[in-house]
Amino acid sequence: MLLVISILIVLGYTAYLICKIYFNTDKLTGTTGMIIVMSLGMVSSLVIGLISGIVYHNNLTTSTMIAVISSLIVGYFLGNKLGLLVTIEGMVASLMGSMMGAMLGVMLPSGKYQIMLVFMDFLYIIVASLIFLLISNIVRKSSDKAPTIINSYTLISMMAILSVIVLIAAFYNGNYVRKQIDDRPVESKMYEHSHH
Repeated sequence: MLLVISILIVLGYTAYLICKIYFNTDKLTGTTGMIIVMSLGMVSSLVIGLISGIVYHNNLTTSTMIAVISSLIVGYFLGNKLGLLVTIEGMVASLMGSMMGAMLGVMLPSGKYQIMLVFMDFLYIIVASLIFLLISNIVRKSSDKAPTIINSYTLISMMAILSVIVLIAAFYNGNYVRKQIDDRPVESKMYEHSHH
């Protein structure tokens, strides 16, 4: 459940921001466009790599290859409209993030990934919302329009999604802790019995 939510959040927000970049290509020139593409490419590929490492837990090769290919595609679409240099920067940043995420996912103990995944989702949503605000501010300054209420609604919706993720993760973690507490007396009884 948490994996599906994480995938949907990353794909949804990344696709939305790619569209926002495409529609405002002329305003996101130079260093600003490069920073946007690199930041979003890195943070989205970290989560993609982590999810891939969790799904293919016992196979670092497969998880890394899937994460790298997915992230290269994301990096390409992020920088495609801003020129070849920005595209290369986006793809390389995505490549690096996906490899780190995949290694982290494989290293996590099996079935104990919830807190790390929530942390990465939290990180992703913060960076994605900051990038969204940056693009919105650049577009508003260049068009000389008054500030709109859309920014507030977007941030509120992002925080609502973040709260849902945290609640789900807390539920999973609570079940895990409860299971550990339930299992402990059985283990201690077996330990005592073996020493008698």
